Amino acid sequence: MKKKLAALLAAAMVLSTALAGCGSSSSSAAATAETTGADGRETLRVAMSADYAPFDWLQEDDSNGAVMTTNGSYMNGYDVIMAKKIADELDMDLEITQVDWDGLILSISSDMVDCAIAGMSITSERAQSVDFTDPYYSADIVLVVDQNSTYASATSLADLAGATLTSAMNTVWYDALDQVTGATKGAALDTFASMVSAVNAGTIDGFTCDNPSALSLLTTNPNLKIVEFADGQGFQVSSEETDLGIACKKGDTELVDKINTVLAGLSQEDRDAMMDQAVAAQPASAIQ
Repeated sequence: MKKKLAALLAAAMVLSTALAGCGSSSSSAAATAETTGADGRETLRVAMSADYAPFDWLQEDDSNGAVMTTNGSYMNGYDVIMAKKIADELDMDLEITQVDWDGLILSISSDMVDCAIAGMSITSERAQSVDFTDPYYSADIVLVVDQNSTYASATSLADLAGATLTSAMNTVWYDALDQVTGATKGAALDTFASMVSAVNAGTIDGFTCDNPSALSLLTTNPNLKIVEFADGQGFQVSSEETDLGIACKKGDTELVDKINTVLAGLSQEDRDAMMDQAVAAQPASAIQ
C-alpha cells in the first residue's frame, strides 16, 4: 500500500486558510444544521486527496459517475463509488471535498468533514488520531514485469533471483523488495511512468506496487503483466500495510458503526466489481 505519512504540522499550514473560512461549530446543534441539506437529509461530508488512481482522481466533467466536489472540480474512482454507496445506504446526501493528503486527518479532527475515504492504510500510528472502520479494501503487493520477461512465469520470490527490481521511495512496495533473495534492489523511482519506462527500456526487470495500481497500468500498457505467485509464496506484509480503512473523528463510534454495517453487506465480489468499474472509468491522464 502506498505509504503516505501524515504530517500534522504541515497539514495545519495547508489547511489554515481553508479552515479560517469554514469556521468551527460551537455546539452539536450547529454542526447538525451545517450538515443537513434542503431536503432534510443529513449530509455525509467526505474528504479525498484525488492523487491516487484508481482510488481517486480529478477529471473535467461528470462522466462515468464522477461527483462535483466542494472545490468545484469533478472527482471519480473507487473511493467515490464507495462513498456514493455508503451515503445511499445511510439515506444521506454526499459532499466530497478535495484535501491534500497531509491534511486529511486534520480535516476530520477539525470537523471540516465527517470522514476520509482516501486509500488510507489502517496503522496504529494513525489510529491515535482517528477511528477507523473495518477495511473497505485490501490492496495486496504485486510485481509487474514485461509479459515476455524471463520472470513473467515466476511463482515464488525465489524465482526472482538475478532480477533487478525497484519501486517508489518511502513505500512498503520498495521495502518489500528486501524479501527477494538474490535480486538487485535498484534505485527508487518517482512515478509509475518512470517505472514503466524503465521496464520498457530494460534497465529494470520489474517493479512492485499494489494490485489496483497494477490493474490500472495494464489498461494503458498491455505489454505488462502482473506476476501470479502461488499461495504463500509472494510478498509478506502486515495488514497495516494492505488493509485500507475509512477514517472518522476520534470517538465518533456512531458513524463508524453505521459505515461498518454498510461494509458488512458488501461481499468481496461486490468490492472487486466496484474496483473493476473504477479501473474501466479511469482516464489515462490519471495514471501517474
